[in-house]
Amino acid sequence: MVDGRGLLRSQPTEQREKSVFGGSLLRGLWDYLDLRDGPASSDLIFVLAGRPERKVYGLELYRRGFAPRLILSVGRFEVRQTVPLGFQDLHLRELTSRTPPAKRHFFIDLKPESRRVVLAGLHHKGTYGELESLGHQLQSERPSSLILVSTSIHLRRVRWCCQRIEAVRRWSIRYVPVPEEMSSIRRDHWWKRLDHWSYVNSEWIKLVAYTLFYG
Repeated sequence: MVDGRGLLRSQPTEQREKSVFGGSLLRGLWDYLDLRDGPASSDLIFVLAGRPERKVYGLELYRRGFAPRLILSVGRFEVRQTVPLGFQDLHLRELTSRTPPAKRHFFIDLKPESRRVVLAGLHHKGTYGELESLGHQLQSERPSSLILVSTSIHLRRVRWCCQRIEAVRRWSIRYVPVPEEMSSIRRDHWWKRLDHWSYVNSEWIKLVAYTLFYG
């Protein structure tokens, strides 16, 4: 605070305490949602649809050898984002044009010996549907360990789903967030940005909604 002579004055103690308390409360809203396992050697990396940096980081983990297989979940509005990642040979845009809009969700499945695209076959929209479909598609293969990659504050809801989907919950899962320096959503003073407010608010609403709908 500046006085009439342009000199800084100390912020009143009560105001400082309210500011500290408010900041702690807001960080708590973030921290409850935030899960942060570190990557470790696994059978498979699965990257959930959404923000493009998720796919970039998933590819990085795959290239660093954390798993011999990578599956990228691609929603109907994300197809163009796959072009800079080097998937032109998979002809995803052509496949999209031949697919009814309601079914336009794909899994890009990468192994050292193969690259392919399959329809995800979601029975439910959103995160629950993605994970349910993953469990169904891998039912006969039964991987024992899995890295799930997403935005840090999305992973609380991801774990909630995994604990309730029969085909998924038997796996050993590591919930690995996109690093802060790569993420478009960051913890530090998140409440000062409107897009961050919207994202955090959305995650809390969806977590409650999932509890009521799927719980």
